[in-house]
Amino acid sequence: MWIIWKEEFRKIAARKILWIAFFLLLGFAAFRLFIELGHYSVTIDGENFRGQEAVDKDKALTKQYAGILTEEKVNEIYYKYGFYPYSDPDNTAIEKNFLSKYITDTFTDANVFNPHFYDKKEWEYKVAPYLERKAKFDYVLGWNDFLEMYVLVLLSVYVILMLGLAPIFSEEYTLKTADIIRTTKRGKSSAVWMKILSACIFSIFLTCIAGIYLFLLYLWVYGTQGLDASAVFLSFVSFYGYCPETVGGLLLFITVMGILGAVLLTGITLAFSSLCRNSFLALVLSASAFLFPVLWIKAIGPMCMGVIGRTATTNVTHFMASMPAYLPMSTGFAFSGKQTAIHLGTASAVGGLGILYGYFRFRSCKE
Repeated sequence: MWIIWKEEFRKIAARKILWIAFFLLLGFAAFRLFIELGHYSVTIDGENFRGQEAVDKDKALTKQYAGILTEEKVNEIYYKYGFYPYSDPDNTAIEKNFLSKYITDTFTDANVFNPHFYDKKEWEYKVAPYLERKAKFDYVLGWNDFLEMYVLVLLSVYVILMLGLAPIFSEEYTLKTADIIRTTKRGKSSAVWMKILSACIFSIFLTCIAGIYLFLLYLWVYGTQGLDASAVFLSFVSFYGYCPETVGGLLLFITVMGILGAVLLTGITLAFSSLCRNSFLALVLSASAFLFPVLWIKAIGPMCMGVIGRTATTNVTHFMASMPAYLPMSTGFAFSGKQTAIHLGTASAVGGLGILYGYFRFRSCKE
């Protein structure tokens, strides 16, 4: 059993195009981060800083205001540093730092020429939830960028995984070895399961490696400050719906969702791989299934509202939101805890059905 699993894992890992794409992705993530770091600048007390020094100064400044956010703290920041100068960002005489930028983006209309705090009605709707939840404020700029990049990397890893997993069953048809495998002692049972297990473990392995690499990269630049801040301070999160309380909790949650998405994608790809006798066709169908939820939510769903009704359209949309293309970013949709649990159950069920279909299809299909 171990020998079969090891051989199947080796076959997946031996695909050079997979590793070329993977390392290019990791290289791009590092390149982008350090380009952003090179452009990072702050002005504190009239003194300008750039690069890593600017990050360290911004973190130290924010730490003075870390803790439960209050209206008094917002006003104190405003009186000391003013609004962020979007209309004249190159003027180093104006205070530019995370604090002034955050209160401008969050508590004002962010007018580039003349920002002002929201009026009473908008304040109650857009700002009061921060104060009512006694949210813990800290430097989260780096982790906000991390989450956006993390989701992009996860989705890219999914595409890379399809390249590696599409040939698992279909390649056996092409090489005329499927019947040979099925006639061996364990060919119709454990050998097929070992192929499936190797695919699932490889998917989890690649997803975890990408996540750990990116996390360590951002940790090196931004440190741990802000991980215990409230997740609502991230643009990735809505006030409404289910979300872990802290930034660190949100990172863990998205990691779990990313791993589940990888296993779900594995099940879908294996189903198409067992169905197709050509690896390229299996890849095309897997990619189509991966991208279709995006097409549905962005275009088809709204057009179908008047045809199949709101309830049916909403149910289909929730199903699409359970698929790999949207699962890691589910906190941005403000789904309730119950709806999130349903999405997790749907993803698990579809992934499991895909794996079972791949297993029974391959063991019974005639070449």
